Amino acid sequence: MSIDAQSQGTHVYVLTLQSERGDVCTLSGTHTPRDGWTRYDLLVQLRADASRRNPSMENGIVLFFLLEPNTL
Repeated sequence: MSIDAQSQGTHVYVLTLQSERGDVCTLSGTHTPRDGWTRYDLLVQLRADASRRNPSMENGIVLFFLLEPNTL
């Protein structure tokens, strides 16, 4: 099943973090960055989101980060 492309974000991301205890968390989805945002700005936002969802990831190490335009 395909989701209408206009309801998705302009970019697709995958972020994998590892906590200080060794727990691993992977987030993925689509996002439309705010005007003027850089790749780093989005990474910071995604890490903050991961910390809110899973507090053990607050100081997590980035194991993997992918950010690409959401096109074929």
